[in-house]
Amino acid sequence: MSKKENATETPQQDKVVTRYDRRLQKRKEQEEKLKRDQKVTAGIGIAILAAVVILVLSFPIRNYMAVHRTFVRIGGENVSQVEFDYNYYNTLNQYYSQNSYLLSLFGVDMTGDLSTQMYTQDLSWQDFFQQMTVENMRTNKSLMREAKAEGFVHDTAEEYAKFQEVAREQAAANGMSLDNFIKTAYGPYATMNRIEDYVKDSIYTSAYYSQQAQNHMPSEEEINAYYAEHPDDYDSVDYRLVQVNAELPTEPTELADPQPEETEDGETEGADAEGTEDGEEEPYEPSEAEIEAAMEAARMEAEVTEKNFPEDTATLSENMKHASISSYYGDWLFEEGREPGDITTVENSTSHCYYVVQFVQRYLDVETPTVNARVITVHTEEELQTVADAWAAGEATEERFQELYEKYSEDTDGLNGLYEGMTQDGLAYEDLTAWLFDESRAAGDVTSSIVEEDGSAYFVYFVGAGQPQWYYSARNTLQQTAMTDYVEEITADCEVENVRDNLRYLVVEAQQSEAAAQSSAAESEAGSTEASGEDGTEPAESSEAAE
Repeated sequence: MSKKENATETPQQDKVVTRYDRRLQKRKEQEEKLKRDQKVTAGIGIAILAAVVILVLSFPIRNYMAVHRTFVRIGGENVSQVEFDYNYYNTLNQYYSQNSYLLSLFGVDMTGDLSTQMYTQDLSWQDFFQQMTVENMRTNKSLMREAKAEGFVHDTAEEYAKFQEVAREQAAANGMSLDNFIKTAYGPYATMNRIEDYVKDSIYTSAYYSQQAQNHMPSEEEINAYYAEHPDDYDSVDYRLVQVNAELPTEPTELADPQPEETEDGETEGADAEGTEDGEEEPYEPSEAEIEAAMEAARMEAEVTEKNFPEDTATLSENMKHASISSYYGDWLFEEGREPGDITTVENSTSHCYYVVQFVQRYLDVETPTVNARVITVHTEEELQTVADAWAAGEATEERFQELYEKYSEDTDGLNGLYEGMTQDGLAYEDLTAWLFDESRAAGDVTSSIVEEDGSAYFVYFVGAGQPQWYYSARNTLQQTAMTDYVEEITADCEVENVRDNLRYLVVEAQQSEAAAQSSAAESEAGSTEASGEDGTEPAESSEAAE
């Protein structure tokens, strides 16, 4: 059970130098320069003073424009710089929290200028995040339109108050004022008052999306029908495996490539005399002929193994899904008509080995136990005790536990605190696993004694035994597909207008589209010219046709 970040919260960040800070510094430098230039003519002095005044006045002007001027138009609605920045930084932070390792592999410096770091040949990482932001805003504005038309009601006051509380806590933790933290987290023109409506809209549309997700939950009949159409995605197999490795030589044999000759001074001509960084010699690299000979020997050994398969010593793998099995023999194991005891041998030329595989059985796993539980996540033992005291002071029902979840939990990720289909090997916390899968566990049991090393604490309500794991997997796939189709439907007419060319990715797309159209027209014209002759006249009839 992982602690998931609230969509309306932001990760802690260090104090950064904003564009406002840089402009302020520039203004101070210009004012100091003005004082040093007292010997210049009055006319020049007045001009410099005017420039300083304009610079000073540009702050309220820029702020006004950021709040009121249209940055982009989405779904017919004017979007200001402040609103776009709020969504942009939310998108960026959420993506980073989920893909930080991937971004590090790409060499993306999230503290640097993303507009100068290229995502593709034509687009920067800033363009990438802006495009993702626009798609998120298209979805949210379409959800808002649908929710309003339906008359959907959701009180955002309590969740917004919680957002404010978290912002104050994170500002204090970073040694920042609340105002500076909001600017760091949501853009240089953001203030708590300016983003209030956007935060509340996010809370409102998130609640509506959750309702729609529940409405698009597939029925048990649909789940069973989906399984019948996709059994390979959910069935399990047991199989035995023997891996026969080719014994590659570690030094030259008679099949080795010709070796360089020694010169008179004892050095090897044409050879790299350097070894590894620690002074050791580089390991010997066998020739193609040596590898081929070793693989042939391994193949013959694999054939003997297949004829006399050692069931007692072969590695047995049980309850394995297709997606987790090696592609070298996964399809073979799941082939229709596969019978217990079937054996095959598969070559892996990359790893220089052969796999001898014996099929044992295929089945739909309905035996592995799963449990369902509701969880309230907090950060300290004191907060955990507060939740436990509140629970003890009222009715011990699942509905009331949900009320406490909405009031106290730091983990408000859209699951409503409900975790379904948990297995014993799927949880990282041993104490929690032991408690959930205790044979004496009964519906309605709670525990508040689980405090992890990372500081997170969990107040857990045991709902009961769950369905087989495949059931939840199929259900989630159907639900996600239905919600994807739903979002595509409601956003189909939500157009984006790049009114001031602020979104560079749309400019690039337009340029590429125009270039492609011109190229297609040129090819069409060239084809037409070729068909009618190089000079543009109709081609002459052949002599045979003329006759």
